Amino acid sequence: MERSLLVEMARDEYVERCKQRAFDHLDRGDLKNAVASFVGNMNARPDCELPFHLAALGALLLTANDAFGWKMLIEGLR
Repeated sequence: MERSLLVEMARDEYVERCKQRAFDHLDRGDLKNAVASFVGNMNARPDCELPFHLAALGALLLTANDAFGWKMLIEGLR
């Protein structure tokens, strides 16, 4: 997605779009791409960058193959 389009969209709308894309991957049983999609899309916009501790927690959940934990992490983000 073009960077100018990322900034023009309201932050809340952008975060919800990132969440939905990740949930779509989770619904297909694809935890790896759910994590990659969410982290990559959130970090593409400066005001949505994930703090290090959340990215690290996400990596641990991926390593543990914990799709439910990852879903809870995503749902809790605002």
